[in-house]
Amino acid sequence: DPTLPGIVKREVVRVVTPGTTFSEVLLDQKTNNYVVAILPQRNRFGLATIDITTGSFGVTEVEGYDQLALELQRLKPRECLLPLLHGESSDLKTLCEALDDVHVYFHSTPQNPEKILTHQLKISTVEALGLGQWPIAVNAAGFLVEYLRETQKNGLIHLKRPKPYLPGEFMLLDEATLRNLELLSTFHDHKKEGSLLGVLDRTQTAMGGRLLKQWTVRPLTEKNRIQVRLDAVENFIKEGSIFETLWEEMGHILDLERSVARLSLERGTPRDAMALKSSLQRLPLVKSLLSALNAPLLAELQKKLQPLPDLVSLIDASIVEEPPLNLKEGGFIREGFHEELDELRSLSREGKGFIKNLQQQEIQRTGISSLKVKYNRVFGYYIEISKSNLGNVPENYTRKQTLVNAERYITPELKTYEEKVLTAEDKSKALEAELFRELRETIMESIGLIQQNAEAIAELDVLLSFTSVALKNRYVKPQLRDDFTLTIQGGRHPVVETMNPSGDFIPNDTHFNAENQQILLITGPNMSGKSTFLRQVALISLMAQIGSYVPAQSAEIAVVDRIFTRVGASDNLSKGQSTFMVEMQEAANILNNATARSLIILDEIGRGTSTYDGLSIAWAILEYLHQQIGAKTLFATHYHELIAVTERLERAQNYCVLVHEDTQNGVVFLHKIQAGGIDKSYGIEVAKLAGLPRAVIEKAQHILKDLEEGVVEKGIPAELQAHHVDRSHSGLSSQGLHSPHPIAEKLKKVDVNHLTPMEALQLLVELKRDSEMDFL
Repeated sequence: DPTLPGIVKREVVRVVTPGTTFSEVLLDQKTNNYVVAILPQRNRFGLATIDITTGSFGVTEVEGYDQLALELQRLKPRECLLPLLHGESSDLKTLCEALDDVHVYFHSTPQNPEKILTHQLKISTVEALGLGQWPIAVNAAGFLVEYLRETQKNGLIHLKRPKPYLPGEFMLLDEATLRNLELLSTFHDHKKEGSLLGVLDRTQTAMGGRLLKQWTVRPLTEKNRIQVRLDAVENFIKEGSIFETLWEEMGHILDLERSVARLSLERGTPRDAMALKSSLQRLPLVKSLLSALNAPLLAELQKKLQPLPDLVSLIDASIVEEPPLNLKEGGFIREGFHEELDELRSLSREGKGFIKNLQQQEIQRTGISSLKVKYNRVFGYYIEISKSNLGNVPENYTRKQTLVNAERYITPELKTYEEKVLTAEDKSKALEAELFRELRETIMESIGLIQQNAEAIAELDVLLSFTSVALKNRYVKPQLRDDFTLTIQGGRHPVVETMNPSGDFIPNDTHFNAENQQILLITGPNMSGKSTFLRQVALISLMAQIGSYVPAQSAEIAVVDRIFTRVGASDNLSKGQSTFMVEMQEAANILNNATARSLIILDEIGRGTSTYDGLSIAWAILEYLHQQIGAKTLFATHYHELIAVTERLERAQNYCVLVHEDTQNGVVFLHKIQAGGIDKSYGIEVAKLAGLPRAVIEKAQHILKDLEEGVVEKGIPAELQAHHVDRSHSGLSSQGLHSPHPIAEKLKKVDVNHLTPMEALQLLVELKRDSEMDFL
């Protein structure tokens, strides 16, 4: 307080970090802001996750760095907290820093993290939480709680009890799958619009938006848990009027979680209290409407809702409808709520009125029309008179300050009223602050029930969002199966169809079974719709497992444990990885981790290398998936040789994308999948559609014809040795085609048995440079 005398005491009241900020500028309403603590123990890791803005608290244990990476990619934390003793050059730090937009901090681990956790939760042992068999996770939780206590300088009473979970309870989605399926954001511009989340998110509340995002990256693998969500959506669709009313009510419910969190951390304002009131007073109607529905999950949510009418009445009686943003401004407690406050306000108002009237009285008494009654923090209230009127100053005026053009005076009467006014105003603001603290404490007595309401509203909001999307986009309820079968009739890509305003998306069927349809090999030209088809099958499966209806005429979905995708790649130059290396790493991840219950999407495997290498790799992978793994697989390829391979595999079938060849208009892609292979790529037709110059197209057609009919000599098509090569530009001669190549001559001179790694690397650089020079 600048009005108080003496030295101002300064102390750290809290430490703001990326994972603990409450700034609305930095936070996304529909995104959790996680801090994750990781504790290693040999090859096992304990994870604790807290969103301090909502109080959510999760713990788990994972085996190995791969599982840890999967969990961190799903959580997308803003902060990773690592033990100081683990070292700043550790693999753990490298793993965390590979995540997008994350800050890594090292902190000393407490001596007894379990005791810190039990003290925080006011329990005697962790067995009460079901964490008796999770020692590393418990220690990570205590580690994280201690860190947050130190940074927030607060008891964190809003933290919920930690929820233990196993990653295997959910479909595992690796980074490549999250990216390739564009679940949360688009691949290129990282926007929500154009992603699956962008289609599914019609949530009305911030809480529902955050939960939907969690569900999208954590599809369920337990059939019964999925079924209750689907049944709830079905119940809403059948009871349209109830759905519409609930949908409207959701639009009036504010962010209960973050409002009560701010209040608990003493950062809340009267506006947070009013947000609680306006949201809680909607619950009686919501609860009543849910009681008319029969879906088990909706009945469970109905029981969880607790309207808290007494708390609503207290907030309504104490806080004005539109309170100011700042507590220090005062004026947020209602008139009539507190007698002493009303008296102080009355005195303050009367005093201010007196000051205003005093100026008019003194002007009349002295005849000085320019006389002003003013105020500043140094002198309080004073009377200011210009130098030209000093001869008219009354005797009872006492001079306080001389200015260049004026004099400032006080009077006994003015000082008496000043004391009354300022004292009343200060006391009024102090009393309001105290009354708000008491209200906050009363709210905190119900914090558990408020958070319970928030969780129920969030889940209800997501289910209503699923219903709205299903009705708008003509989705159907998928039937869940326990066996291998996956059948989709008239399936559509959920994102592509919404971005096609003409509404002429071509639906396609899909059928997997354990007898003869485990692998579906898809052939067809680029732009024909192969990649869209592959992705839509994966997205429909994922949507079903989060509890959403799906874009199809009908769907029978076998629950899968993982979805793997190998769909395109970009050079990861920052990590020294080429397109082909990324492709092979993703393929290796699939082959090493897929099970018979997985769904695998492979698009153009092996295209990042030479034709024969690529074909060999694709062939071997195809057979391995069939003989060793047995997972449902969609395999799109340009290698037409694989059609014959598929025909020899018992559980593999050939499919292709229909193409209509028109002599006048060229090729028309029908985007329709049908049984059978196709051995033509239509690459030149695609190039024509892309706008390549006519001369290039005609030349390519001529070369293609000769290549298809030509003879190969030493790996060089015969026709390339004749008229097709324009030697004036290529720098090649017919003699050069048959003479020893300089690179080959250089390699003959290399003694590989005496070559050091550095010499080998240097040689490789030289050979690459020489090969590039050949084509200049």
